[in-house]
This record gives sequence, structure tokens and C-alpha cells, in this order.
Amino acid sequence: MKDMDINKKMNRRDALKRMGTLIAGAAIATTPLAAKVVTPKPARIKRLVFFFSATGNSLYVARQLGGDKAELRSISQEIHNENPVYEAEEIGFVCPVYCFIPPAIVQDFIARSTFKADYFFTVGTYGAHSTIFPEFVDKFAKEHGVQMNNISTIQMVDTYLPYFDAEKEKADPKNQRVPERIAAVLASINSRENYIQAVTQEDRMICEGYYRHSGRDRQRPTVTRSEKIVFSTDACVGCGVCTSVCPHGSWKVVDEKGVPEGDCENCLACVHNCPQKAISIIPTPPEPEEPNRNARYRNPNVKLGDLIKANSQN
Repeated sequence: MKDMDINKKMNRRDALKRMGTLIAGAAIATTPLAAKVVTPKPARIKRLVFFFSATGNSLYVARQLGGDKAELRSISQEIHNENPVYEAEEIGFVCPVYCFIPPAIVQDFIARSTFKADYFFTVGTYGAHSTIFPEFVDKFAKEHGVQMNNISTIQMVDTYLPYFDAEKEKADPKNQRVPERIAAVLASINSRENYIQAVTQEDRMICEGYYRHSGRDRQRPTVTRSEKIVFSTDACVGCGVCTSVCPHGSWKVVDEKGVPEGDCENCLACVHNCPQKAISIIPTPPEPEEPNRNARYRNPNVKLGDLIKANSQN
């Protein structure tokens, strides 16, 4: 009998407990302040800068334009994003100028992505001539739903080895003007200036003459196969740096020697960053042979590891 009384008391206590829980739950549910739980919206990125870089020039510029509050992302990595939708207060693109236009990988990235921002800018780094670059970018971006607010170029070391000796380029006085030019472009972007760098008739003539002489495709002039334009020499030790700096992952090491095979941006990251200078360019007429096969370049403010992190497909 005593046990039965205890069970009755426990059952009653449990019943009251459950009843209290139900009543409390109902009261909370009907309280206006607890009717909706609001999850704070993530802070919007201030400035999002996408870059493509083979020798470090564009990566260096992207860092300078980014500032402390910016987020930098490598196009070589983002091109594989399965949900390429990006949003920020400001979105920028920094890339080298190849044959007067953006590299194919940059065009492909913009074409396949969706961007939302209050302000868009593009900066091209070039060596000899930028010619129609601003005009091309402006038109191309509009075709893919992006209204550029600011397009500028910055002259730096020309890294296209068939035409330029990298040692002479590094000694060129134009390099002394780079900090000043970066500062001017940064000031323009920070003030959200609406500025599209002018393209002259002379620029168009230079561009037209080049394409007529070279016979290159005007939309994707540098796209090729790696095995057609570069090869590893007997100086190769099979270190594998080429496999890590190629934005298309088109190098592999076979029998302790680098072997190129696959899509090629013609960025020459493999050539410039080989520690042994063991990669050379196959002459492709009408282009000349390299004037100095011992001359290679990487921006002094950028480490090899930075370019590997940006471009590696391994």
C-alpha cells in the first residue's frame, strides 16, 4: 500500500510537471517578443577583389588596392566554384593584359558568375601597351550583366619573354612610377569615381596591326596547348614547381622531369617561376625566340608560395 501511494504521488507530480511545461510553452508561444527569432544578417563584404596572376604583378596590385578591409580571391581557384554568386559593397578585378585584353580565364570567370555590388572596377597590369583593354572590358562586362564604374591600367614589367628581356625590363625607369600610379588608381576607386580610361585611335591601330600580323583569335588570343609552347630542358630536376603554379594544372612530373600537357593560358607562370630556369618557350612564328633565356621575373613583393597558393590545381 505504501508503495502504491508513492507511485500515485510520483505520477501526480509527473502529470503536474508535464502540464506546467505545456502551459509555459503555450504562454511563450503567444508572447509577441518570442514569436519570431531573428538571425543577424552577415556583414556585407566591403571590397571583394578577384585577381589572376602568373608572375605576381597583378597579385601585388590587388593587395595594394584591397586594403585592410578587403577580401582577395584568386580567379584560378574561384573558376571552380559551383555556386558563383558574389556580393559586396565594391567588387573589383585585377589581371594582366594579354594581347590587349583580359586573359581567357578571367573572361570565363566573369561570364559564368553573378555579381552584386554598388561599385565595380577593373585594373589591368601591362608592360608595353594596354591599347583597347578598357574598351574591351567595358563592353564585355556589360554583355554579362556587370556595369563597370572604373577601368584603369598600370604599366609594370613586361613578362612576355618572346618579345622582352626580363632583365632589361626590371631595370626600366617605368618601374619607378608604379607606386605613384597605384596610389592614383586607388584614390580614384576609394572616392568611387566613375572613370573609364580613354582609348585612342592610335591604340586601336596598334591593336589592329598586331592581330593582323599575328593571326591570333581576337577573343581568346593566348589560349593554346602547353605542349605546343613550352618544354623542360635538361636542367630540370623534377621539383614539381611547374605543376603547382600552372592555373590549369597542365604540368606533371614523369621520370623526374616536368612534362607539359593540357590547356594553356600562355601566362608563362611555369617559365618564370621554375627555380632551375629549366623551362623554355618553343618559338611560334611570327613570334621571335626569347632574347634572353636566362632572364626570368617574379614581382619582388610576391613570394613563390603566394603564387602556388593562388594557382595550384593539385
